[in-house]
Amino acid sequence: ETNSTLKAVEAQFGLTEVLWNVDSQDWNNASTAQIVQAASTLQNGGVILMHDGYQTTINAVPQIAANLASRGLCAGMISPSTGRAVAPTDTPPGTTNPTTTTTPQPGGGSCTATYRTSQQWGDRFNGEVTIRAGATAITSWTATVTTTSPQRISATWSGTPNWDSSGNVMTMKPNGNGNLAAGASTTFGFTVMANGQWAAPTVSCRTP
Repeated sequence: ETNSTLKAVEAQFGLTEVLWNVDSQDWNNASTAQIVQAASTLQNGGVILMHDGYQTTINAVPQIAANLASRGLCAGMISPSTGRAVAPTDTPPGTTNPTTTTTPQPGGGSCTATYRTSQQWGDRFNGEVTIRAGATAITSWTATVTTTSPQRISATWSGTPNWDSSGNVMTMKPNGNGNLAAGASTTFGFTVMANGQWAAPTVSCRTP
């Protein structure tokens, strides 16, 4: 159930409300055939309400999958930005993003930054960034981590952070000595309060 008050609270906390367009009626003693029939009305981006506690629903799943496939559709995932169903990807939001290589410094040396999500809970996730020196040793590094609003970084470790005025761009420098031998690496981490947005941060690294 929802109403304007609930929607206002959702907006305040940057949450996306996800409802369904098709009710399978499995909670109302619908048969497997009736659940399959309800699912056959799904369109691209649609969401169906089903419950895994009913054997009739479990029995309906293979038939529903076959029907979707015959219409060029598939089971998907909820987009954190729109709240609508989208096709699944090999890299779900909040898991990984590509390595970024920076321009070498005048004195030689470069670094790369690689991000991964190490842990995830219902309201937040932990990110880890690996900084790796290139073919030449470096004496220091600066990493940039950019989150997607309304995300906020609530904690950091193994580095010295600073934020820009938006609060979404964090620069991280090493604690103490930032020397890295050629090919050597170090890591730092942080906690992101998702606030309904599960996109992975983007990261880059530069050598001052």
